[in-house]
Amino acid sequence: MNVKYFAIIGAVAALAACDNKTTNNADALRGTNYMATTTDGVNIALSFDPENDTVHGQIVNLYNGPYSIDGNQIKFGDFATTMMMGPQNAMNVEQAYFQFMQGAQTYEITDSQLILRDNNGQEIIFDQVDVIPEPVNE
Repeated sequence: MNVKYFAIIGAVAALAACDNKTTNNADALRGTNYMATTTDGVNIALSFDPENDTVHGQIVNLYNGPYSIDGNQIKFGDFATTMMMGPQNAMNVEQAYFQFMQGAQTYEITDSQLILRDNNGQEIIFDQVDVIPEPVNE
């Protein structure tokens, strides 16, 4: 009787864990597109290449670069960027974003969101989108 009770509790716990829909599978990132919008309306686009371990996106400037994953750990390499000017608030967001990405430590995919956290505990929450609209910011 006790064994059956523990089996039922184990099954319920397993189902509850599945309901969270959280994953840290590197393959789940491949070919996905994400958007985050700051409180002052600046859009941040982030896309994961479907075939290579690279990302690209746009805030004011277009950017791209490598990334690597080990479990829930994520690291971004140096980004190559275009050198356009834009509104000052968007330029400030872009500089802060590039600094954040250099310190990014972990990632989590929950439902249709990607959460990146840096080594200071700060995070950016991106919503998954089918296609990145063009242009992202004007």
